[in-house]
Amino acid sequence: MKSLKILIIDDSESMRFIIQEILSNNDHEVLTACSGEEGLLILKQHSDIDLILTDRRMPGGMLGEEVVRRAKLMRPELKIVLMSSDDPQEILPVAKAAGADKFLDKNNLFAETSRLIGEFFPASLPP
Repeated sequence: MKSLKILIIDDSESMRFIIQEILSNNDHEVLTACSGEEGLLILKQHSDIDLILTDRRMPGGMLGEEVVRRAKLMRPELKIVLMSSDDPQEILPVAKAAGADKFLDKNNLFAETSRLIGEFFPASLPP
């Protein structure tokens, strides 16, 4: 099983903790940021990040779609998931237009996180 380096960007400390626990329990290395600006700084410092999970709405800063656009400019091959608990029908076009590889509905967080990682990185799944 291949371990991944994953960056979680979310203003909610509890959400970062929950996602980090899910991913760490599957032997992935997890970095966290509480804002888009901090997340992009971490991305610049860590060229070996495999995946970014970013929230869409973060107060006082850039929206998740802007994080996606800027991160894709820095590393076009990077897999990025835009997360939101807003109506998926409204967010899907926004995520696609920004260049996100996928949208994750935070209302189905547990099942969706594992499914997306397996889809992007099949070698990371346990045997």
